[in-house]
Amino acid sequence: MRVTLLGSAAFAIPTLDALVEGGHEVVIGTQPARKAGRGRKLTPTQVALRAAELGVDARELPDVNDRDALDWLSASQPDLIVVVAFGQKLGAAVRAAAPWGCLNIHPSLLPRWRGAAPVPAALLAGDDRTGVCIIDVVERMDAGDVLASRSTSTSGKAAGDLLDELSRTGAELLLDVMDEIARGDAERAPQDEAAVTRARKLVPDDGRIRWEHDAAEVDRRVRAVTPRPGAFALTPDGQRLSILAGEPCTCERGRLPGEVVADTPPLVVACGTNAYRILRLKREGGKPMDIDAFLRGTPMPAGTRLGP
Repeated sequence: MRVTLLGSAAFAIPTLDALVEGGHEVVIGTQPARKAGRGRKLTPTQVALRAAELGVDARELPDVNDRDALDWLSASQPDLIVVVAFGQKLGAAVRAAAPWGCLNIHPSLLPRWRGAAPVPAALLAGDDRTGVCIIDVVERMDAGDVLASRSTSTSGKAAGDLLDELSRTGAELLLDVMDEIARGDAERAPQDEAAVTRARKLVPDDGRIRWEHDAAEVDRRVRAVTPRPGAFALTPDGQRLSILAGEPCTCERGRLPGEVVADTPPLVVACGTNAYRILRLKREGGKPMDIDAFLRGTPMPAGTRLGP
């Protein structure tokens, strides 16, 4: 099958790999290179970098809906368009450019969590399970019919880990759906509009730990914002501590939220209910450390208060 893949972020890389390994003829459209890093060096998208490794050309598309992009798409003559973590909305002309349609891999169990950050939303809400769907691309965001879905547990997983898992699962599902389309037996299920929930884009302050919350909620927040925008708390002198990993644990009553309960590894901090055991963190401007290495250089005696 001749497939035009529109993708930019790392979430799309397993799909690109699966299509190439599956023997499909792949044409790639991606976002333009942008300045990144301390040196503000012009950097291609992660999909473009992976395409170069595979020897596949990647066309930069500043606007997938403009005339130049549409002419390129038409000349590519795709049987199917697949959009994964692309970063642009597709107009009607793009969606209609392939005879077998336009599909999207979306990391949630639609109609739950339409929008920009579905995996963090599922973790913040305390969902026991999330998943990935293959859907038709339509005018409204994430509202198309579902062709396939697969679920997974969220237990103990950070958002980055879940996205990696779902990117691989989504690539596998896509190949299954493509086979069904080729055979003519693909089935589509409309989404229940009454069950729709929305996943907003995260902002840096979403990573701020509020110790007055229950320990389980603190744990969900740390996992939801890892690796981006990142969970953090403040030391008594105002230094930012990035919390990279931990787990909820029990704690005796009478402790103030944010108070260090145990100052030997691991570091235990009281919450509104129970406590949170910090296993890995980093100082502002420093490198990630396991908690024992951190405490050797930065003691935090019992009774120290960490701020929100």
